[in-house]
Amino acid sequence: MKYKCENCGFIHEGELFDGYICPFCRSSLQSFKLISKEEKVYNRVNIKSDNKCINRVLEKCINCGVCSKTCENIVGIKYDSEKCDGICIGCGQCLLTCPTGAITPKYCYRDVLAYINNKDYKVVAMTSPAVRVSLGDAFGYPKGSFIEGKMVSSLKTLGFDYVFDTSFGADLTSIEEAHELYERIKQNKKGMFTSCCPSWVKYASIYHPKLIPNLSTCKSPIGMESSIIKEYFAPSENIPKEKLIIVAIVPCTSKKEEIINSDCDFALTTSELAFMIREFNIDFKNLKDAKFDNIKGSSSGKIFGASSGVALSVLRSLFHEITNKDLKEEEISIKEKDSYKEIKVKMDKYIVKALSVSTMKNLESILPIINEYDLIEVMNCDGGCISGGGQIIMPIVEKQEIKKERNKSLFKQDKKPDVKYAYKNNVIISLYEDYLKENDAIRKSLLHTTFKDQSYLLTKKEEK
Repeated sequence: MKYKCENCGFIHEGELFDGYICPFCRSSLQSFKLISKEEKVYNRVNIKSDNKCINRVLEKCINCGVCSKTCENIVGIKYDSEKCDGICIGCGQCLLTCPTGAITPKYCYRDVLAYINNKDYKVVAMTSPAVRVSLGDAFGYPKGSFIEGKMVSSLKTLGFDYVFDTSFGADLTSIEEAHELYERIKQNKKGMFTSCCPSWVKYASIYHPKLIPNLSTCKSPIGMESSIIKEYFAPSENIPKEKLIIVAIVPCTSKKEEIINSDCDFALTTSELAFMIREFNIDFKNLKDAKFDNIKGSSSGKIFGASSGVALSVLRSLFHEITNKDLKEEEISIKEKDSYKEIKVKMDKYIVKALSVSTMKNLESILPIINEYDLIEVMNCDGGCISGGGQIIMPIVEKQEIKKERNKSLFKQDKKPDVKYAYKNNVIISLYEDYLKENDAIRKSLLHTTFKDQSYLLTKKEEK
């Protein structure tokens, strides 16, 4: 006998019993209906064998349709397997909701270990902000614990030669994106979108290619930082570029696709890092805290991991570029709307308006008003990178509380008396003065990119 949950599509095989609840959406017994006839419907989303981000273990898949419901209800992509009218953007949200664990990241951590064990190579780890507020979940820490010191220590113990902070790349992004935005404001061009979320960028290039001219030309923080490591750091340390392997530790499965043809060699999810730590039998809780090597970021870079963090960081850098002053909290107006945040700041003669939105479903709702805003920050995952598909899987019933604690943990770092502004980061200052300031061609080559129309994917029939 088979019963189907009317709320989420989960299929239970066998008899139901009093008190049974849906393991996915926690609906009660009354939500289940008997399937009178075997449903020969392809419920699951199509994950092609060459998908760079996620993988399906067919033996575990029960064709319940939770992944396609996630695509439609959480991400905002309506999936139709017959028309092939939903293209995977690699975000991995289906991974977080699959009730049987059939969907996983596309693992590559053993390849990374092979390079670590090969003494001919130097291996760099660079860690995204959201990783340090999720990794603790795998080792029994309270929700949202900020375990940066132990994370760095674990990477050193695993054998990485250098451990850098991707918040440094976020600082670069803040400065470069602010400069780009200022040029657009002077030309009265509205509606510049952030470009650091690869799932959003892919979504735009497939479903809204007309928005491509509105995308910032900035690479993501990982893209910027990995290029700087290869072209600036490696020569300064007398390391041949071909002998330097860069590994991004990320909360996001779609980074695995983004780094192809970039200076970053591998992207490991937070969950993959947890696997590595366990496989090496590292006693995580008893590790001594360690500090990043010399490439690290400001607190403005750290808040990139949470929704609205990118917009706030860019506005800080823009404010400084326009006024030569630091933007104070009391000068920022933030209003919560139904599906987005509105941020407004007066900068000399300009009133700069920004909008922060997460999930593609919410993005669709704000498209009619984008020309009312100078900057639009878009994150595919609900609440930003803290809820990325590569994070430690969270119990569905605790999702909102966990997201809240991760967000709070990152913004708490912004209150500490460390470097708050990207342009005051000493490493950033040195980089611009020594390497980038006088050579605009190098700056554009290392820190900027272009995006292509991929709407042709909607007309290509994919195999199931």
